[in-house]
Order: sequence, then C-alpha cells, then structure tokens
Amino acid sequence: MIASTIRERTINGTAFYPRTSRLNQRQKWNAWDLYHIVDEYTDWKQELADIRQRASALDQSPLAKHYVAGPDAAAFVDYLITRDATKIAVGQVYYTPWCNEDGALVGDGLVARVEEDRFLFSADPMMNWFLHNAEGYRVTVEDVTLDFGLLALQGPKATDVLESATGESWDDLRFSRLRSSIIGGAEVLVSRQGFTGEVGYELMVATPEGATLWDALFEAGGPIGLGAGGLHAIDVARVEAGLVIVGSDYTPASMVDRMGDSIPVSPENMTTPVEMNMHKFIEFDKATDFIGKAALQRELEVGPKRSMMGIEVDWHDIVGLYQDADIPPEVTPQVIRFPLTIFHEDSAVGRATSVTWSPTVKKVIGFAHVSPASAEPGTRVRVGWSSGPIQGNVGATIVALPHYRLRRAQ
Repeated sequence: MIASTIRERTINGTAFYPRTSRLNQRQKWNAWDLYHIVDEYTDWKQELADIRQRASALDQSPLAKHYVAGPDAAAFVDYLITRDATKIAVGQVYYTPWCNEDGALVGDGLVARVEEDRFLFSADPMMNWFLHNAEGYRVTVEDVTLDFGLLALQGPKATDVLESATGESWDDLRFSRLRSSIIGGAEVLVSRQGFTGEVGYELMVATPEGATLWDALFEAGGPIGLGAGGLHAIDVARVEAGLVIVGSDYTPASMVDRMGDSIPVSPENMTTPVEMNMHKFIEFDKATDFIGKAALQRELEVGPKRSMMGIEVDWHDIVGLYQDADIPPEVTPQVIRFPLTIFHEDSAVGRATSVTWSPTVKKVIGFAHVSPASAEPGTRVRVGWSSGPIQGNVGATIVALPHYRLRRAQ
C-alpha cells in the first residue's frame, strides 16, 4: 500500500515572509525550489558575523519536509538510507545520505523519528524517489513542505535566545535530538541541528504561526543580539563548516524533484558517499540491505576515483586576472555555484565547487573533488577561473576540511 501527497509547483513566500520582507532593505531575493527567500537583508558580511559571534535567525523553509509513516515505515527508511534506521530512537535525528543501485548519491539530509512508526525527512524534494522505491511497503509518504516553516537559530548565543523565548532550559537537549516547545503561543518542533558549524537549533512551525514565532523570538532575542541572516550568509557559513549541498556540490543521480540546479547533470558531476568521505555515515553491518550497498562495497575494495577535500584559492592571482583585463576586481560576489576545473601538473584532476570569499578565515575557499593522488593536504594545484570576461588559471592549495572549526556539538 502506497499513499502519497504531492504539491503543485508554484513560487511562494515562506511562513516568515510577512516579517522577512519588511527587513529586506536591499530587496535581494533568491529563488529556492518552491520559494523566494531573502538573499541579503543589509550586508551579508555582517549577517555572517552574527552567525559566528552572536545569534542569527535564518529562514530555511524551502528545505523539503516529507513524512514517511505506517507499519513498514522503519523498514522502508532503513532500505532507503545508508545508516541503520532501526537505531534511530523517537526524538532523535540522523544525518544520512541515500544512493541509487550504482552507489551514486541521490540526496542527503536529516531523518528524524518523531513517532515509533513516523519519520520526518528534511532535505531536498524527494517525493519521486520515495514513491519509486515504496512498492510493497505499507507506508504513506506525504509532502508537507508548504505546511511548515523552518527557522534556523544559529550562533554562540542561540541557546540564550531560545531559553529566553521559551522560559525553559535547553542544556539537556543533545546534538541531533528534538523536542516540542511553545514560543509566543505557537507550537514548535525544536531540533539541535544547523548548517553553519555553530551551536544551533532548527525550529519547525505551522505556516500560519510563522510570524508569531518570528515576533516572539526577536522580542526575546533582540537584547541578546539576535539578527536576521539571508541565504548568502548561510551559504558562506556552510562552506566554511565543510557542508555540501546537492545541486551545487554534486548533481543527484536519479529522478528527484529538483528545480534550477546550477551544476550540470552529467556523470562527471555525480558522486558517491565514499568519494565525499562520508564513510562514517555508511553502515554496512546493519541487518537490512540498503539501496547501493553492493556498489559501495565494491568501491571500497578498489578505491574511489575521487576524494573530496577543501581548497584555498590564491585571491591575489584572481585580482591579477582582473588587472590584466583592466577591470576593477570583484573576486567572489556570490558563492560560485558552477564547477571550476582543477589542474595538477598540467592534467585535469577534478573540480572545485562552492568557491567563495570567507570573511571568517579571510581566504577564498571551497571544495575540491580530485583524484586520490592529488588529494594530499598541501598539494599545489591550479584552478581554471571563469567569471564573465575573466578567464585564466590561478594558484590554489588542497587543504583538509572543515575550513572553520566546528562548534555545533559543544
């Protein structure tokens, strides 16, 4: 038995649009799947500083939310993901990838067990993939993306803000755990998670209650230093923290529900969790076989074709390209969402993705997907730089990840 609910594709404001639209002084918006969200309220560098030094509210509502429920929910989720779903306790959250039969990544994201036979996926749209694999399982699959807003509360003062807004202590909520609370009269599902590398929480609220949650949070958090951050700031923060996203750092390998991916759909831009160094999120010894298990085992035996590392690009070389063209330099006004070719000893050895200027570490950073022979930290490489009329090779160095020391589990 398979039951499903699929939403029509329309562009929407999020649950927090009534408040974010008022604050968006730059009127810079970004299309993200079914939504438009704020890209930059005033100054993305200051918004990033709020994440790193104080606390920030970040609208993450476009992340798709899918419920998988029913008598076979645990067995179905266990078949889908590379981790052992039977070990997820009620109130616990797992980060996990999921693959096709060839071991190629279809997607990755968070899976929470909200009831014994009910799981919540928070990732990119995956209804087609779920329904394709649900035959024979007694489950219902429901897309509730439009029904809920998702607000990330991130930063070293995030717990202070949450405690002020709820009147509760949150010291006992460990990383990757969740529980319900009331904020400003709105019922909120709170998980200890985040996509910035900082201590943080994700707050899921019914769409009609979005403005209520926003107002209560800022009333409590304003004196503590709570600010609002746009997509540009969170995009840079996740690169600093070494966290990849589908559509920018790899292309999904199946019939997913993507809209407007920037990275071309081709075998070269597909990858596996082994190539992405996600070994600790692949549980080969769990009782149930999962999709792609045999292919991933073979890959481990022969070794991956690529390995994901960090990369630091020499920004002086980038400026030099602009000077040679007699154009004022504009190094990375946005996170670069298309792949750049990496060369080592005159041979193409891979690609760089999500390259950006990081005010936190004061370097141009990104991800390097390179052959194992070129993956040693300290390896000097060249990157094929492309930005409008600016074309040329610039120096770079392969480095370990993350670029910024994670604090989120503290």
